[in-house]
Amino acid sequence: MSLEIFGSGDQFTAKEAFELLNSHVVKKEDEDNENLAIDKIGFIAGVLTLNDEVELMVKFPKEVVQLTKVKFSEQMSLLEMT
Repeated sequence: MSLEIFGSGDQFTAKEAFELLNSHVVKKEDEDNENLAIDKIGFIAGVLTLNDEVELMVKFPKEVVQLTKVKFSEQMSLLEMT
């Protein structure tokens, strides 16, 4: 899944963010690893609206990360779970 399907712009809309809830993600630095450890996979656990900006909360086993659309697209890749 690509963020391009959610439209352009530097901020998530509420609709875009809620459609991503429970999606699985991996950090871009780990996306080419064929033997990806389970603790490298996160999921989008929440949506925050701060000062009119929508951000995603991404939960990994050892951390929680709060990201804007720009940071999310720079740092994360969505996993296709089939």
